[in-house]
Amino acid sequence: MYIPILSTLQSIFKSQYFAEMLQSSATSNSRLRDICDGSFFKSHPLFSTEKQTIQVQMFYDDFEVANPLGSKRGIHKLGGVYFTLRNFSPKWNSFLANIHLCALFHTQDVKRYGFSEIFAPIVRDIKVLESDGIEIPLYSGYVRGTVVQVTGDNLGLHSLFGLVESFSARYCCRFCLAEKEDFQTEFSEDSSKIVLRTKDMHTAHCQEMACNPSLPYVFGVKRSCILNSLRYFHTTENFSVDVMHDVLEGVGQYELKLLFLYLNEKHVTSGEIHSRIQSFDYGFTERNNRPVTVNLSEGSNDLGLNAIQSWCLLRNVPLIFGDLVTSTDQHWGLLLLLLQIINIIFSPMLSQGLCVYLKHLIVDHHTLFKKLYPQKKLLPKHHFLIHYPRCIQKIGPVLHSWCMRYEGKHNFFKKQLKSFKNITKTLAKKHQNHMAYSWRRSTTFSRLDIGPGKMVALNMVKGGSEIALAMQVPSSIQVMKVNWAKHNGYVYRPHLVICGEVDSEVPLFYQIESVLIMCEKLLLLTVPLVTVTFQEHFHAYEVIRSKHDLVFFMSTTCTTLDLLTYKGHMEEMTQLSLLCHIAFSGEHFYDVILLS
Repeated sequence: MYIPILSTLQSIFKSQYFAEMLQSSATSNSRLRDICDGSFFKSHPLFSTEKQTIQVQMFYDDFEVANPLGSKRGIHKLGGVYFTLRNFSPKWNSFLANIHLCALFHTQDVKRYGFSEIFAPIVRDIKVLESDGIEIPLYSGYVRGTVVQVTGDNLGLHSLFGLVESFSARYCCRFCLAEKEDFQTEFSEDSSKIVLRTKDMHTAHCQEMACNPSLPYVFGVKRSCILNSLRYFHTTENFSVDVMHDVLEGVGQYELKLLFLYLNEKHVTSGEIHSRIQSFDYGFTERNNRPVTVNLSEGSNDLGLNAIQSWCLLRNVPLIFGDLVTSTDQHWGLLLLLLQIINIIFSPMLSQGLCVYLKHLIVDHHTLFKKLYPQKKLLPKHHFLIHYPRCIQKIGPVLHSWCMRYEGKHNFFKKQLKSFKNITKTLAKKHQNHMAYSWRRSTTFSRLDIGPGKMVALNMVKGGSEIALAMQVPSSIQVMKVNWAKHNGYVYRPHLVICGEVDSEVPLFYQIESVLIMCEKLLLLTVPLVTVTFQEHFHAYEVIRSKHDLVFFMSTTCTTLDLLTYKGHMEEMTQLSLLCHIAFSGEHFYDVILLS
């Protein structure tokens, strides 16, 4: 089933929300916030020359709609093609309602017809978009566009792009021609053995395969990709990387498992490792993400966690096990290097300098890994990391093209199916009806949700008189004091911590005292915290309570996470520390230590 892209785009551009969701087209030379700040966009023959363009980001993945343990497993496995518009800010594209269905097909049909046949209608519509464009009332004319990037997991992209689908093959990287053995010794794109793929090189490999079909592949290329027939897209200029599978379900779990085995050998029993992980207080916001158990058996490279559980554990490991090791322990140093890498690649805003720093961090990390585990091999996903700095410089933060939100779209199709008769048509119709309903609801893209509360006069709230004076409103004005509020995807509730600003590269933290709604706007009353230092061993900031007056924030979009109770790393230390995971200035993820 194919849902025409052009018709979907025309419906989007007629929506009352379209103008609100459009982000500014202004680019930045010092900061990488989105794809328009990257060098790929600035040198693109279409996007760099025309002021208004349509930037289509496509996603391809396979998913199972039947019971994965039942008799129908594999029979009804479907391939899904979705797309989002990079013209919209990432905060809007995180909505599942802004992830649009393009095609559904049986994966068995790929073997029967091939990707060229299945993707032919998509390519035909994109070519019309490239040449003629579509009419957009807001711009009073026709606007052209094309596919800006294609994202997906590594296997999905290799299948679609016509590359080898085995990552034990000799040439299994879609970015370069490095051989599998070079993955263990070459840790930077600056190496002479890392030859990047180019358009001409890829065309030559495809021609060689066409001339000699008996070859299994040529430098990892099995066939040409139909998307390369587009005027403004080529697979060698696709810089989307899969941080979800590469890091959270790959490198992160692999190295955490090695660290746990090391701790089991030197410091604690496996039972205590499980006990610490299960008994740690992950807080309210992480209550659904906490790992239930971890797999420490030797037979696999992962801990048996999903991506969000892995992310939760990675952020908390320094707090759970930091008291067991010294600051000079190199195995612990390897973990801290990995966390620094994760901080950068999961950041929604970066600088050019951080991209250079990331490149050196990856070299140091891989080198130390081979030193500590000479008998262990770096995974292909370790190799993919060396291409991340260049990919970030090309398309901006790679977090905006990861698979997490797209795979969340799969849940709709997995929960809808009751009949297995013509399932692609059934699911496509149900999805389009659901999307039409969502886009017509006036509250679909509302950015403020609130919990239960009560109406009070502003002067009855602690610090209310000062707020009324600062905002020039009557002190008797009625406000709603709520238990929680959700704004731009972030949940705010009393006792959580936010980062209000960064002063001279030092984050300034505030603990929420009250959550108010005034004139349909969010108002946070907070207590300032003084940042003392960054505790590298615990990958955490140490802060103390401030004696200053309350500080209030209006319509903030700061990340908040829980304030957690943690006992010091020395047994004789009886003073409790309070900890909070925080993302400050939209750049990095850290912990906050509050000495009580």
